[in-house]
Amino acid sequence: MTTSNSIVSRRDFMSGVAAVWLTAAIACSKKSASDEMKNAANSRGVMTDVPPPVQTLSHFSVAQGADIEAIASRIIPTDDAPGAKEAGVVYFIDRMLGAAAKDQVPLFDGGLVALSTHVTKTFPGKTNFASLTSEQQDATLRSMENTPFFGAIRFATIAGFLSLPKYGGNRDFVGWKFVGQEHVMEQRPPFGWYDRPENQMALLGRVL
Repeated sequence: MTTSNSIVSRRDFMSGVAAVWLTAAIACSKKSASDEMKNAANSRGVMTDVPPPVQTLSHFSVAQGADIEAIASRIIPTDDAPGAKEAGVVYFIDRMLGAAAKDQVPLFDGGLVALSTHVTKTFPGKTNFASLTSEQQDATLRSMENTPFFGAIRFATIAGFLSLPKYGGNRDFVGWKFVGQEHVMEQRPPFGWYDRPENQMALLGRVL
């Protein structure tokens, strides 16, 4: 937590982003899905001939999308630099749930239902996470930090912030600009970094 209203400070995020860059892929239990997500998040080559997809929601409803975007915006907030919202992270997550990360659909859908129930019970008059104040959002996220849902959405948020724009996130390369990644063609496979149990636990909250 931070002295600001964000769930993770920019300084804390920057300190871990070099390692996270190597593992920025949504947690997928199926190898084919995992490979595609690693390709989406780890490919550093710029494909200028592949335009970013139209940023519309196909899996999430408008209300669900607003909640996902609000959560992502507390994980990578907007301050003196663009955050998850400006990067279009919600569209990356939405797109991947309809493709490489289909096995994550029950986790995300169930997590959103549980989140809505928690909000309704905890904050009378409120029905969705996006409508809460920053302080209320942070308190809610603290209460779910160790859940598989939060681990998955945190991983997906970082992946969407740093992926190639053709996968729906990293709009205008705001994520790359933040970490100082140049638009060059190169591949740096993590070679097992993401397979280490301690790294999976730190980023996902569980070992695959």
